[in-house]
Amino acid sequence: MERDWTRLGAALKAAREAHDLPQGTVAERIGVKRGTMRNIENGEIARVTPTVRAYARAVGWTDDSVEAVLAGGEPVKAPTGADTPEARDRGAAENVALPAAEELPLRIQAALREGPLIDTAVINLPSDDDGPEGQMVVIVKGRAGATPEQLKRALLRWEEAELKLRRTDSTNTTDQY
Repeated sequence: MERDWTRLGAALKAAREAHDLPQGTVAERIGVKRGTMRNIENGEIARVTPTVRAYARAVGWTDDSVEAVLAGGEPVKAPTGADTPEARDRGAAENVALPAAEELPLRIQAALREGPLIDTAVINLPSDDDGPEGQMVVIVKGRAGATPEQLKRALLRWEEAELKLRRTDSTNTTDQY
């Protein structure tokens, strides 16, 4: 099936304008330049990136909405209030004992302290049945002291790797992010 990038861009722009959000505000919120926003809104893209997903979230869409619009469907508004994933996570946290940072392995603690944060993702682990067997939490860090150009290259490499991970995931379940 052909993906309609122009339709996606127009739908994102319409949603942004419906929320009275200036292009520059959304660009700043998701950490890109206005030229990137223009390219997305004009359909001058060829793949779903974390930036496209961030744009969708910024205008109140669920993460699945990007693919739905590309396939000719309609976007779905993300839940608000107590029904958001964040609210459910806060409630669940009361019943689940998560390790404190000092309980993580030393190499993970060290890696988390070094370099600038580039991106994060939660990706479902593939399974053979109705749902994911678990999830993979990915924190992408840049090298300490990296130049903006080096960080940009690291982000591009991460986006390529993320596509491969999510492609594996999408054959079994729909990711949530």
